[in-house]
Amino acid sequence: SWNKPNSQGRLFSVNLLDDSGEIRATAFTQQVDRLFPMLEAGKVYYISNAQVKMARQQFSTLNNQYELTFDDSTIVEQCQETTGVPQEQYEFVPLANLMKYEKGAIVDVLCVVRSVEDVVEITPKNGPTDRKMVKRDMSVVDKSGYQVRATVWGDDAREFKVPVDAIVAFKGMRVGDFGGRTLSLPSIGSLMASPDIPEAHMLRGWYDSAGRNASFQTYESMGGRGGGGEGRTDQIKTMAAVRDENVGGDHAEYFSVKGTIVFVRSTTLAYPGCASPDCSKKVIEDASTGQWRCEKCERSFASPEYRYIFSVNVSDETGQNWLQCFNEVGEQLLGCSANEMIRLQQQDETAFNQRIADATFQEFQFRCRAKSETFNDNTRVRISVMTMTKVDYVAEAHRLNKLIEAFSM
Repeated sequence: SWNKPNSQGRLFSVNLLDDSGEIRATAFTQQVDRLFPMLEAGKVYYISNAQVKMARQQFSTLNNQYELTFDDSTIVEQCQETTGVPQEQYEFVPLANLMKYEKGAIVDVLCVVRSVEDVVEITPKNGPTDRKMVKRDMSVVDKSGYQVRATVWGDDAREFKVPVDAIVAFKGMRVGDFGGRTLSLPSIGSLMASPDIPEAHMLRGWYDSAGRNASFQTYESMGGRGGGGEGRTDQIKTMAAVRDENVGGDHAEYFSVKGTIVFVRSTTLAYPGCASPDCSKKVIEDASTGQWRCEKCERSFASPEYRYIFSVNVSDETGQNWLQCFNEVGEQLLGCSANEMIRLQQQDETAFNQRIADATFQEFQFRCRAKSETFNDNTRVRISVMTMTKVDYVAEAHRLNKLIEAFSM
C-alpha cells in the first residue's frame, strides 16, 4: 500500500516467466481485489490487454527494460495445459564474491541453510510506534567457503519452514554492509527451497560429502564493527603510497592505513534518510504536509532517519588524504547517532562543536576501499572507510619491529 498527500491505495507485483525471459507486472487499487486471488506461484496463465511501460529498475530484480501494468481491461485466465513450463532464471553469485558488490546491489544466491533464528518483531526507527515489522535471521553457506547472515521479512519470515541443511535459491537479495557483508530479501525478491536445478543438485552433493563438516570464513572476521579477529588482512599502506600507487584507479582495492584525523568536514555531516529498516535512500520533505517522502519505498514518514556521510582529513608521517565516512563509522567517531548530531547542530552549537573537536587528533587504523568514480565528466578516486579501530600499539610495535628486521637482513 501507499499513502501520499494526494492519494492512497494498494498494489501488488508479480514476476512472469516464459521461454523468452522474465517481466514484472503490477496491479493497482481495484485490480488488486480482482486479480490477486487469481494468481498463484507455479501456475500458468493467459494474460492479455496489459499495458507495456519502461521498467522502474529500483523496484525490480529482473533483467528487462520493460514491465507490465494490469488495468480494467486486462484479462487473466489460467491455462490447464502446463507441459514444458519454463523454470525460474537465476544468475547466482558466490558468497565469497559479495565484496565485489556495492551496498544495495541486487544478487541471486544459491546456498545451504546452516542455522535459523526465531521470528523477531521490531519497530522501525522514527516510524509510528504502532507499526511493527517482523524479520527472521539465518546463516547460509555455499561452496565458495563463506558463511553470511541472511534476513527475510514479513510473510516470508513468518512462513519460513525451510529446515537446517536444506538448499535455498534466493532471487533478488539486497547486499548490506553491516559487519562486512549481509543479505536481505526485499519484497520484490523471492525464495525457493530445494529447487530442482542442476546447480542445486551439485551443491547438495558437495555439502553432503564435504561441506557439512567444513569450516567457513565470515565477513565479520574481515573487520566488522570494532574490528579485530582473524581472517583476511589487508596490506597496510602509507598515505604517500596510496597516492603514488594510484590505488583504486583501475579497479576497486581494499587496504589499511594508520593515521591521525586532523580535520572533520562538518558543514554537511548527514543526509535525511528513509526510516524503513532495509532502505537508506534520501527522503525529501513535503512542505505542504511536513511529511518526509521516500520515492523508492513510496512511503511517507513524520521524520527522517539521518545517516552520516562526511569526509575526514587523515594524516600520517608521509602525507594526508581525504577519507569518506558512512553511518556506522560516523557513530563510532562522533559518539552519537546522526539524528542527535543534527539536533545539536540546530539547538546546541557549543556541544556540536565539542563533538567535532573530540573527534580530531585521534589516531586510528582505517580499513578502506578505493575506487575510481566519474561525475560530470570528472574522474577521481574516492576512498571510503569500511571500518575503523583504535591502534593496538603493542601489535603495531611488533609489526614495525619485523619491518626493521626485514630491512636489516
